[in-house]
Amino acid sequence: MPEEANDPERDLPFKGNIDLEKLKSLILEYKAENIAAVIMTVTNNSSGGQPVSMQNILEVRKICDQHKLLLVIDGCRIAENSYFVKHREAGYEDKSYEEIAKEMLRLADAFVMSAKKDGLVNMGGLLTLKDDSLSQQCTNLLIISEGFATYGGLSGRDMEAMAIGLKEVFDPDYLHYRIRSTAYLGEHLKAKGIPVVWPIGGHAVYIDAKNYTQIFL
Repeated sequence: MPEEANDPERDLPFKGNIDLEKLKSLILEYKAENIAAVIMTVTNNSSGGQPVSMQNILEVRKICDQHKLLLVIDGCRIAENSYFVKHREAGYEDKSYEEIAKEMLRLADAFVMSAKKDGLVNMGGLLTLKDDSLSQQCTNLLIISEGFATYGGLSGRDMEAMAIGLKEVFDPDYLHYRIRSTAYLGEHLKAKGIPVVWPIGGHAVYIDAKNYTQIFL
């Protein structure tokens, strides 16, 4: 995260962004050939469920291209992140949440997801890859832990539920309800003097526990 995003009270639209300068520095320090991939989590749990801007993803994509690194998006909350991009980032006001998510994914080499979040299912997940050779290697390794792709993994009904969930999660009314209900709780806690990570993220209200204990001790 950028240094300014470490302040829980600072009101910034995209506190989940990768610190671009730190990323460049780490690549130089550890050498690109020793780095398997750059992973971006949308939304970013380590910063309090905060979103990542499309501009930040574009900049990370350029850095990855420069150093021939894979860019992986962990998008278990990709619909949430698309909501924030639409409402906070210039140029995306007229795009649908689904269009924003597709644009985000086009920038990545791989996409991983625990579908229990924005897949709206009670089990399952997925891994998608653009590189056919890498995909085949993963499929071969899968045999060791799960079985052949033709019969291992999720049952048909679970895959069907996931396919439906990935469509329904981008419904504008559903996303508005979900994001606003979380913000409603966070705003009321803040109004009562309870320190929270601000602004409120997509899927949870994060209490600044360190400051919370200082207030009441």
